[in-house]
Amino acid sequence: MGSLTASLLGASSALNAFQYALNVSQNNIDNSSTPGYASQQAVLQADPFDPASGLLGGVSDGQMVDTRDLLAERDVWQQSAAQGDATAQNDALSEVQNALPTSSGSGIPAALTTFFNDASAWSASPDDASLRQNVMDDAAAVVQSFQTAAAAVANVAQSTGQSIDSTVEQINQLSTQLSGLNASVQNGGQHDAGLQAQIYSTLQSLSGLVNITVLPQQDGTVTVSMTGGAPLVVGPNAYALSVGSAVAPTSQPVDTVAPPITTILGSDGSNVTSQITSGTLHGLLQVSNVTIPGLTGDASQVGSLNQLAQSFAETVNQIVSQGSVSTGVPATTGLFVTDLAHPTSAAADLAVDPGMTASLLPAIGQNGVTNGVPLALAALASPTQAANEIDGASYTEFYGDAAGKVGNQLDLAQSNQTLTGQLVAQAETTRQNDSGVSLNAEAINVLQFQEGYQAVAKVVTTLQDLTQTLIDMFVPAAS
Repeated sequence: MGSLTASLLGASSALNAFQYALNVSQNNIDNSSTPGYASQQAVLQADPFDPASGLLGGVSDGQMVDTRDLLAERDVWQQSAAQGDATAQNDALSEVQNALPTSSGSGIPAALTTFFNDASAWSASPDDASLRQNVMDDAAAVVQSFQTAAAAVANVAQSTGQSIDSTVEQINQLSTQLSGLNASVQNGGQHDAGLQAQIYSTLQSLSGLVNITVLPQQDGTVTVSMTGGAPLVVGPNAYALSVGSAVAPTSQPVDTVAPPITTILGSDGSNVTSQITSGTLHGLLQVSNVTIPGLTGDASQVGSLNQLAQSFAETVNQIVSQGSVSTGVPATTGLFVTDLAHPTSAAADLAVDPGMTASLLPAIGQNGVTNGVPLALAALASPTQAANEIDGASYTEFYGDAAGKVGNQLDLAQSNQTLTGQLVAQAETTRQNDSGVSLNAEAINVLQFQEGYQAVAKVVTTLQDLTQTLIDMFVPAAS
């Protein structure tokens, strides 16, 4: 009876082990589509077998093994950050490009072309009041085109700033979520595959927003920081980022009231902007702190739109102010008004001089030529003198180069978005192959464990029958 009882106990242990293995496979199948879930493997271990010492062997269940591959996870995080960066730049740069029309029929190019053409027409009839009025109207249209472009870029700057605020808020929310999951792990969920799935799904979402470094801890929690070391999550504690502003670094500011650049501050108030090298936040910062200031300026640069507006206005004013309305009657003012003290607002604040009217617009040039002023203004369309050029280009060419730089950045962002999308898909496929749930493999496991379970169940049934037979044999004898 003793050996039968021992055999029953061993068979019972085996049944429990196979049931445990079946439960693990079933859980894997149930979570095959759960974000962040890694396949779990049931470990069955042989019990000590030494009949002479009373150790009758058998099988029992061991601790589950998590198949998660951290190298594969890190590759997904890296590619997700690159994709977030490219996508953010693509979206923001598309808005910047829309603010800078380059077709000959709209925006600054159209206004300048019309101004030059009407100045040329005026040169043919310098005493024609209607042609003179056309030039005045064109000057107002040029002013409007610069103001419109500057306002459009400013709107993009504002929307990009709002996106930065929203992205930082999302980062903080995900960090808080991770700290809560860490707390759950510390409170008894160290081996909870469901908690781990939530942690790694959240980490992937976070990695798309900002570059992160993740250090898994022995207690099952994760420590998360930016690549440069600024902490985001340590155990049950989250460390929030915030958005700040600062003057662009320069030894000699070009404008004391120039627009500031955007900075990101760590939980201790330190500037951690330089630690942000990829992710959505980095892409937005690139547009906010590099592309847009290149157009509208900051403390270190005037900005191409302002440079163009200032140069054009100063050159036109020089021509007009040196002209004469009639013999012996010099011009009283220039055509445009600019604020030399604040060059980073030249495009936004450009205006037609209120003291200039069509009747006061001079036609006689400095050299006494009756149509000298309109000829000189028309010649600005294709300048031949360095004094009438801006960085070696005509005004329309300079504008085209500035808009073209934005276009080139957009093309690169679009290409990177396509490439990184492919790389993310590849990284996720590799991760799935390494640690994801294979339904085919789990189906095979289920069949194997079921067969083992059924075989042991038959052994148990046989042992029960033998035990009952022995009981039946001894009961009559005892009576």
